[in-house]
Amino acid sequence: MAKRVVSVSLGASRRDSVVQVELLGEEVVLERRGTDGDFQKALRLIAELDGKVDAIGLGGIDLYLWAGGRRYTIRDAKRLKAAARKTPVVDGSGLKHTLERRAVADLSRIIDWKSTKVLLPSAVDRFGLAEALAEAGARVLYGDFIFALGLPIPLYSLSFLQKLAYVLLPVLTQLPFQ
Repeated sequence: MAKRVVSVSLGASRRDSVVQVELLGEEVVLERRGTDGDFQKALRLIAELDGKVDAIGLGGIDLYLWAGGRRYTIRDAKRLKAAARKTPVVDGSGLKHTLERRAVADLSRIIDWKSTKVLLPSAVDRFGLAEALAEAGARVLYGDFIFALGLPIPLYSLSFLQKLAYVLLPVLTQLPFQ
């Protein structure tokens, strides 16, 4: 019997899909279910799936944001995770934190990062990638203020962004997610 993994997304339901794949010799049914931005619907869907699927992924929201060595939990994402008592709930942050670092290192064989400009829409969502790009010498525009907060403030220093994150993320992660 195939394992079943469902991504419950706050995104559009018109993008819903189901696919069956073989991963490491095991059949897995991957399903995406959008809730059209309806947080309560996402809570209900996760509770409904709990114990009936092998894993639940969160889409359109992160459980954690990172800055340096600090991890900040988004309050509303924690509520979504808590809606499942039996089934593991993940947000992909572990994969992002490790695989994206490796991707920068692997791509350095073909990309001269020191002569490359990079727009990273959110460093706190992909801090491993942000650190790897900075360490590789890329010229990075961190778009956290622009894309997440709608403020026309480009940031070019990861250490400055990190200092701002230390001050702002404890408050911002407690606000209602929209």
